[in-house]
Amino acid sequence: MGNKSNTAAAIYCRISKDREGAGLGVQRQEQDCRELAASLGWTVTRVYTDNDISAYSGKRRPEYERLLEQMRAGRVTGVLTWHTDRLHRSPRELESYIDASETNGVVTHTVKAGEIDLSTPSGRAVARTLGAWARYESEHKSERIVRKKLQLAQDGAFSGGPVPFGWRIVDGTPVIEEADAAEIRKAVTGFLAGRSIGYIVKDLNARGIKTRRGQLWTSTAVRNMLMRPTHAGLSAYRGDIMGPSTFPAIISEDEWRAVVSTLKNPSRLTQNGNKVKHLLAGLMLCGKCGEPMKTSSRRGKGGQVYYYKCKTTGEGHAFQTAEPVEAMIADIVVQFLSKPEKVERLAEQPDGDGGKSLRERAVSLRARLDEAANSFADGAISAKQMGIITARVNADLEDVENQLASMRSGNILAGRGGSLEEVREWWDGAGIEDRRAVIDALMTVYVDPVRKSAPRQFMPERIRIEWKAA
Repeated sequence: MGNKSNTAAAIYCRISKDREGAGLGVQRQEQDCRELAASLGWTVTRVYTDNDISAYSGKRRPEYERLLEQMRAGRVTGVLTWHTDRLHRSPRELESYIDASETNGVVTHTVKAGEIDLSTPSGRAVARTLGAWARYESEHKSERIVRKKLQLAQDGAFSGGPVPFGWRIVDGTPVIEEADAAEIRKAVTGFLAGRSIGYIVKDLNARGIKTRRGQLWTSTAVRNMLMRPTHAGLSAYRGDIMGPSTFPAIISEDEWRAVVSTLKNPSRLTQNGNKVKHLLAGLMLCGKCGEPMKTSSRRGKGGQVYYYKCKTTGEGHAFQTAEPVEAMIADIVVQFLSKPEKVERLAEQPDGDGGKSLRERAVSLRARLDEAANSFADGAISAKQMGIITARVNADLEDVENQLASMRSGNILAGRGGSLEEVREWWDGAGIEDRRAVIDALMTVYVDPVRKSAPRQFMPERIRIEWKAA
């Protein structure tokens, strides 16, 4: 049956992992299939290729779907493939393929397994058996890979694939790539000091720093870099910390946890996403309720007028035109920065006993999580009890990590002191991210609500400043 001439044949090629990145695997499959077509006297009318797509994963295979459409339409009467597992590793897919083949008498030939005669019960039985074993092998292989990766993560070992930005492998051992590590430290320091992910992306690309794959940085790439536990010398598997890593630490665990806590905190997002347009948005607080104030605008006689207002609705909450309060705070900050000795003292100030206490508290809370997990595994507590304990401890841990994150804002002050002229020149040329970071490191600004009978003018006495460090 399969040797009839003048068959309109289609070749189907697929490879699930194109590690060479050039489609060489599918090219080799196509070459073997063309040689088989020549020996059968078949005419190849089209080649369908799904590169780097697994049949087992369940992802859509566009070219495979087009092949089925052509088979059902009677435009393809013969299919050539390297092996049956290139076509399908799912019994459900196989049954659809059998239906399409039976309806129009489509013959399938493989390079490795010969003809698959789907027109007879015995041929279909063989195809189903091959499909079942292919499915078993895929599931077994997936299981082996999962177990291997878990074991490697538990051992803190390198699990293969591209070496993360910040390291290189020397004789099988991860070694810090100092130039890359310096960029990681700079990004972490800047982020903890208030810089946005967008700012870091722009800075890296402007200086020609490329990713490990030699590409430009994106927001996703920077976010993934900042959240990578390997930076702190930790090994992770599917989001869970498994223990120490064989990769040497580039930053401290405290710094990494502060970054993760900040990134996961939804309150850090402004009303316009990560792009901040106004100097005090989210930094200035309502003097009545303490909520961060957001920006809005309205049309005035001279054009658009911007103002800050409390997020809480109702009477008695703060409202303030943006321009005069921004100018006031900018002047106060510039005056402070013009005292270099005071600035450097703050920048070098250690976190002291407060930081030590918080770190010890964080270690204790994580130990409680481990203890709860062990108790659940031993059957000592129920799933409901485990859930209650985890929720409460995680809430406390998040609070501690947020406090640790806020204690690191002083590093943005390093090198900012100078003469009044130098500071003013820096301030005028600095991006809004850096200016906001300095304000946040130095002070908390409150605006008291205005009395209804108060004149419609700026009243500096309504602005209260609480300095974060003396």
